Amino acid sequence: MVTVVSTVPHPSVIKEVVCRHCGSTLNYVPKDIQERKTVDYDGSRDIVYFINCPPCGTEISVKRY
Repeated sequence: MVTVVSTVPHPSVIKEVVCRHCGSTLNYVPKDIQERKTVDYDGSRDIVYFINCPPCGTEISVKRY
């Protein structure tokens, strides 16, 4: 059975990135990552993982955990 020890994310899963548009330093966890499927001009498909910068709204590309 699963029991909840803490609802605060463990430091090992918190990642940090700097927004290149506004310079804000952002912390994020896996549940914050969004994905979008894209199609290239040659028909190949890719999945782009990103987070949104809260201050400026810019999409920041990140790697999936």
